[in-house]
Amino acid sequence: MHVTPPPPHVTRPVVEPVWWQVFGPGFAALVGLFMLTVVHRFDGRSALQLDLGLSGQSVLLIVLLPYLVATALAVPVGLLLGARFPTAVTVPAIGFLFLGVLLTAFTPGSGLLLAGRALSGLGTGAAAGAAVALILKLRAGRGVVAGVAAASGALALLLAPVVGRLISDALGFRVSQLAAIPFLLVALIVSAVLGLVKLTAANRRVPPHGVPYPPAGFTGGP
Repeated sequence: MHVTPPPPHVTRPVVEPVWWQVFGPGFAALVGLFMLTVVHRFDGRSALQLDLGLSGQSVLLIVLLPYLVATALAVPVGLLLGARFPTAVTVPAIGFLFLGVLLTAFTPGSGLLLAGRALSGLGTGAAAGAAVALILKLRAGRGVVAGVAAASGALALLLAPVVGRLISDALGFRVSQLAAIPFLLVALIVSAVLGLVKLTAANRRVPPHGVPYPPAGFTGGP
């Protein structure tokens, strides 16, 4: 009796990342870096510090340090998982940034402010780690993409206090925080679209069920 053998197990081929995949986590990381320094000023006390009555030591311990520590803790997660699961890392990172921005914007005191800054730091670290992981896996254009990403990050850190001061002086520090929400929504949409594009491209590389790849050197002849 003829027994039909089971179909061969088909595995998805490993797809190397391409430069455009860096846009999702990279843009989210830029927003996070911007939010890191937007509450500070180069020439004196920030609007956040004045409105909440914080001392210089409190700004260091509640505003800056939690952000930096949370970022440092989340970067390894992005580095480990970001290259393989960029969308799965970036979307929660944007969620953390979103919650952190809201808590910081509507904080009545130091407790929620610390939590908001820590959540924003987690999102920034995870997104930055994922972006770096993708860049390290690139086969073409790695140097160019890395240079653009580094320059953009430095520019975000330097411009944020200037932009934050302009917005805060006119509308208050809370508005300077809420101004990040549209950019986070753009980062979320970009990450979701790029994730769908990557999934579609991966599915096209998988042969139909039960049809294995032809062996190497096969030409289709008898």
